[in-house]
Amino acid sequence: MIKTTIQHKRLVGSHLRFDPSFYFRHTDIQKLLIDEDTRLVELADLVDEVRGEARVQSSGDSIPLVRLSDLHLCELNPRRLQSIDADSSQSFTRAYPGDVLFARSTVPFRAAVVPANTPTPLVVSSEITVIRLRGAVVPEYLAALLSTGAYGKVLQDLSYRRSPTAVPRLRLHDIYHLPIPLPGRQLQEEIRTAYNLATRLSQESQEDISSIVRSVHAEIDAKISHVQPFHDVFNVQRAKLGNRWDVSYAKGRILHNILAQTRVMVPLLSLAHPVPSSLRGIAEDDLVLVIKADDINEYSFMVERPQSIMLKDLSPRMRQPLSVGDVLICTTGQGEQVAFLDDTLASMGLPLLGSATFTALRFSETPRFYAVALTHPIVRNQIQLLSSGTVQRFVNKKDLDELLVPNLGQIWREDFELRIERAIERRREALAALDNLLETAQRFAQEGWQS
Repeated sequence: MIKTTIQHKRLVGSHLRFDPSFYFRHTDIQKLLIDEDTRLVELADLVDEVRGEARVQSSGDSIPLVRLSDLHLCELNPRRLQSIDADSSQSFTRAYPGDVLFARSTVPFRAAVVPANTPTPLVVSSEITVIRLRGAVVPEYLAALLSTGAYGKVLQDLSYRRSPTAVPRLRLHDIYHLPIPLPGRQLQEEIRTAYNLATRLSQESQEDISSIVRSVHAEIDAKISHVQPFHDVFNVQRAKLGNRWDVSYAKGRILHNILAQTRVMVPLLSLAHPVPSSLRGIAEDDLVLVIKADDINEYSFMVERPQSIMLKDLSPRMRQPLSVGDVLICTTGQGEQVAFLDDTLASMGLPLLGSATFTALRFSETPRFYAVALTHPIVRNQIQLLSSGTVQRFVNKKDLDELLVPNLGQIWREDFELRIERAIERRREALAALDNLLETAQRFAQEGWQS
């Protein structure tokens, strides 16, 4: 049995915590710092104070914004960032090349370095903390360290939830007191070299995939270029409204009728079949591989680093059965993720379960091509217009079956399918390089916490 002593004054502060894991981990950290091991340094001693909020002077300025979905494990592609038209009354935290961006309100907790070619000014969302380091530590080393599984367990213990279903969060106070193993400069530079290699391979693979996506979209645009969009003012017969009286749905039905006249747009139900929802053969104590929205890289159409968990620990909304070869499309909320479940997910030999946020589709052929085709703006527009709901918008099954999807000729589809498969293979090479980086950083983390 593990025991620890907690002083009463630590339980009556403004941040009341009753979770034992927090105090056990906090005690471990205090012991490491009291030992005065020269290899361990508090994170607060390695960083400069970062509190700068940039007030935008002109409301017409367009500023790149790093959202939580843009920040992956040791990955941040500045070419993918979306810009916002910031109002002069808004304030944002600035980030500069060389800063470490740390996501402290998500699982897994992760960090990445702002690349040197990032345009400035750059701002980050409220879920991301900017860490500006002093010269004693290489930024790439700290980013890799905070992204390892060893530190992930520590940060998980220190995090808190505002409700049982809320996303874990970290306080800045707890982050600043993290013990950081500090090796020599040469070893840190080796981490930087491995980090830069993984970053280069990742950017190259994503550029390959982006080029293919643009080609697919351009070919679809050429097929539907003669389609004339409807005007802002239109007439709808009352008999055709049915149970839906909202304007967006009426516009969606008009758009559907216009697209149905083209040969390239066909109903989704004629191309794919829904996935059965039975959990037969899976016991409550069995391990399953869970696919969440955060596990999907919307730029590579891949599920990256899903986690295994017991079935009994999953909520009912996380129990959608999936199979390798399925295509996932987000039909709930504001997400736009689309993913193809490739063979690598079957390597662990665990059943696949996914979030009810997604609808799983099983295409009879060229599923990778259709995954890319589902990201075309004409498909996105249909989903947005046909969705319903006041709190969280979703698309019902009937409207989804009638969703019109671009369908090119077989030769075109097979050619794009092969090109996408090759690009995904390059993405796997980049992920392998990133795994090697994290394994190296993991050794430093384990040696530090075992000292």
